[in-house]
Amino acid sequence: MALSMLLGTGAASAEPASAPDAVLRALLDDGAAATEFTPDFLQQVPRPALEQVLGGLRQQLGPVTGIETSGDGYTVLTETHRVPARIGLDAGGRVALLWFGTPEPRVADLAAAEALLTELGQDVAWLALRDGETLAAHRAGEALAVGSAFKLGVLSVLADEIAAGRRDWADVLRIGARHRSLPSGRMQDFPEDAPVTLHTAALAMIAESDNTATDLLLDTLGRDAVAARLGLAPGDLLSTREFFGLKADADLRMEWLAAEVSDRPALAARAARTLPPVAAVTGPHVDGLEWTLPLERLCALGAPLAELPLMQVNPGPVPPGAPWTRIAYKGGSETGVLNFTALLRDADGRDYCAALTVNDPGTVALDAAISAFGAFLRSLAATP
Repeated sequence: MALSMLLGTGAASAEPASAPDAVLRALLDDGAAATEFTPDFLQQVPRPALEQVLGGLRQQLGPVTGIETSGDGYTVLTETHRVPARIGLDAGGRVALLWFGTPEPRVADLAAAEALLTELGQDVAWLALRDGETLAAHRAGEALAVGSAFKLGVLSVLADEIAAGRRDWADVLRIGARHRSLPSGRMQDFPEDAPVTLHTAALAMIAESDNTATDLLLDTLGRDAVAARLGLAPGDLLSTREFFGLKADADLRMEWLAAEVSDRPALAARAARTLPPVAAVTGPHVDGLEWTLPLERLCALGAPLAELPLMQVNPGPVPPGAPWTRIAYKGGSETGVLNFTALLRDADGRDYCAALTVNDPGTVALDAAISAFGAFLRSLAATP
């Protein structure tokens, strides 16, 4: 059962008859039997389904020890976990909205948080820097598959071009057939020759991980420049369309993997002639067919970009609010690959890079990774 869920929505009053945190506490302690809900809520979430969710929370987390106000919601505390939650009541005190986020384990210190990270997959790397000082590191200099986190390299080259006056955020590009890729993102559905500004493409690439926007920018900036920024040979840097084409074609993929680096671009171009169906590329990641980068490089790439507003649109797995006053984020994933790279600032003005990569022959449990990464972040903020 996924615990990050929106259980129901409806019109909620700013002045309910009952205190929302008291109603939330009653739901978690005693279940839903004695609580009133709006008809709209119960239409979406019948009482038996709600009781199942609440019972699952009690079983996993244990008794509630407290509820704290947190931003526009609450944090539910148990002996073992912290759980973000939101609740909305109508004027009569009936529940109109209820949401629980991914539970975060409560750990004693940074070492205990790092122990949680080790359990996420076969190959795990993490890195935490504060104002350039290393707080925690494990295999941080080793190149592992990071999925779409490589897009930080694309943005880095673009930001330098703009800073040097060679390009402007308002410059217009046109989407061609060679740029059209598979989701994530929406630009693959844009019409042929649709005009897109550099800023729109960059925002989509980072906030939505739009693959078509990425290939458009990679084509515009040049593969050599982006590869150099990432520390890769140009022949090893794939567009997302090439990546999908190779992943879907086992024979061509084997030929590409066995080829000299100088021969790979021609094979990748062959793979990109036809865009495969999504179902053909959802299997486990293939060793050698990925964007492999060390966390040290991702943090170095991300730090100068963190002040860009487009880097702060999607906070990823980082809960907004205290202790962070700024969250910039880019991650990446495919089956068996997960990366979180977060550039953070705390209330004391200290800047952090917290990054995690997990590679596994099977799948990586996203909820478990979010939980462990949350505990890691909270421990970093508490480290003297």
